[in-house]
Amino acid sequence: LGIADAVTVLARTGAEADAAATLIANAVDLPGHPAIERMPARDLAPDSDLGDRLVTQAVGALSSGEIAAALDRGLAVAEDFRRHGLIAASALFLAGQARIAGPMALVAPNEKSRKEIAHA
Repeated sequence: LGIADAVTVLARTGAEADAAATLIANAVDLPGHPAIERMPARDLAPDSDLGDRLVTQAVGALSSGEIAAALDRGLAVAEDFRRHGLIAASALFLAGQARIAGPMALVAPNEKSRKEIAHA
């Protein structure tokens, strides 16, 4: 499965957002990359419904370009979901980089500066 640090999705319902976020997060990936350690889900939890599907255990050092490529894979899925009306917007994060799909209120200033809320 994917290597995203976090994916947030805005959709009509919580269930739709949850499902879309899971699929988008799984698309943030670099299949076969040697710095990504994976193992079958059943090895971690014998009763897992994921069975033999490989789940990510660790992500080693990735170049900036590799991080961008992984995020772009996820962004492609997010944009497809958005075009089909399945989600309104999404934000994808990996190793300090981010991708955003959809209209976001990024121009609206926050009441508090980042410095003030950084400790929270």
